[in-house]
Amino acid sequence: MTENGCLLCRVEDADAYFGRRRVWEDAYWRLSVVMHGAVVGFAHLEPHRHLPAITDLDGVEAVTLGPALARTADALRTAAEPTRFTCTCSATGCRTSISTWHRPWWTVRSWAVGGLVREGAPDIDPAVHRRVATAVADALAAE
Repeated sequence: MTENGCLLCRVEDADAYFGRRRVWEDAYWRLSVVMHGAVVGFAHLEPHRHLPAITDLDGVEAVTLGPALARTADALRTAAEPTRFTCTCSATGCRTSISTWHRPWWTVRSWAVGGLVREGAPDIDPAVHRRVATAVADALAAE
């Protein structure tokens, strides 16, 4: 089920907007890696279904979230070799603006050397982003 006003429900539009590449999906979840910027391995783990809040996960989605997060985080950790790894969950109320979200999304981040990315940090070579995204996709396909 999708909501047309939700950018993340329009997956191709979201991929283009964020400059990301989808590298894995199963029946309930999909992982997309952002292909530019100062952080290699910045990724979004999203449910296929439109959800206004994390409390709207159904039984199967709730049960599969942990394994999906662990599996994708492991692939990102291996591919990006981060010095720091964090996961955040964002869920806000329904809004129509692109800058706010209609459903929860999980951002899996592998931080650059030195911890947090500083304002003005230079972008990483796009070839490195491509290499990491391909390695994540290959690792998840092999399982």
